Amino acid sequence: METTPLTTTLKLGFLGPGAMGTGMISRLQSHGHTVNVFARNPQKISELLAGGATFYPHPVQLVLDSDVVLGCLLDTAVIREIYLGSDGIAQHAREGQIFVEHATFAPALAQEISEALEARGAHFIDAPVSGGPVGAAQGTLVTMLGGQAQTVQDIRPILGMYCARIKHVGAIGAGLRLKLINQLLVSVHAVAAAEASALVLENGIDPTIAHEALMGGWAASTMLDIQLPKACASEFESDGAAIGGLIEVQNLVADFCAESNFSSRLLGPVKDVFAQAVADGHEASALSALVTQFPTAQQAPLNAGTGKE
Repeated sequence: METTPLTTTLKLGFLGPGAMGTGMISRLQSHGHTVNVFARNPQKISELLAGGATFYPHPVQLVLDSDVVLGCLLDTAVIREIYLGSDGIAQHAREGQIFVEHATFAPALAQEISEALEARGAHFIDAPVSGGPVGAAQGTLVTMLGGQAQTVQDIRPILGMYCARIKHVGAIGAGLRLKLINQLLVSVHAVAAAEASALVLENGIDPTIAHEALMGGWAASTMLDIQLPKACASEFESDGAAIGGLIEVQNLVADFCAESNFSSRLLGPVKDVFAQAVADGHEASALSALVTQFPTAQQAPLNAGTGKE
């Protein structure tokens, strides 16, 4: 069955208006869409409501009143409960309806969700994103899609409102597998940037000069660009991307490597650095706080700016 043309008259629903989801919804609103939003606490989406969003206290109600259901839910457990739980939204899907989940979760679960939705004539796309809360707000996210080519084509105009790059990787789960490779790189680069920042501090190098020089050559990376100035200034308050948020993702990466019969030489030590940072109280801190795992004589006290109130 052909889907409804994706115009501003299409009813859009959004599950999970967190740090990432809020920026996505704001972008949809800026393009003229009124968005149905499921949130457990309406006070946390007051700005979205002021921008015209409609609050839904239960995800099933949102699904029943939306043509396309987008989501950026917390993790694998939450996604399973919302989609496939005792009163999961998959039971209420209708023919031609499209569901898109932007979170990073287990690829096997994407297959389960897709099968449950296809049984009711609906379609599912796993579409994890990269670019952080800033990218969501600015519309510069990259999304990696797994699903049917026609469904990807149908949903592309909507995704283009907050994603600058939309890459169809393959069948259901393929987008998530590429995203897990992305997260392996992010985690490794984050620890490398932390270690480099510690060396800059230890040797009394001007952080501004170090940043400009290192970002001008082969050492450049997004993580270094973000982390080095903040790490050297002991600015650890999270902007929505916290150290603790990568722990479950790294476990998913480990599972993915095992399923691929692939032994990563980097993931284990990187996970250890993140785990110790969490143990030291930096679960809610920005990735710049990883520098505390490489103490130096020039560094501020290790408990500075944990990101906790």
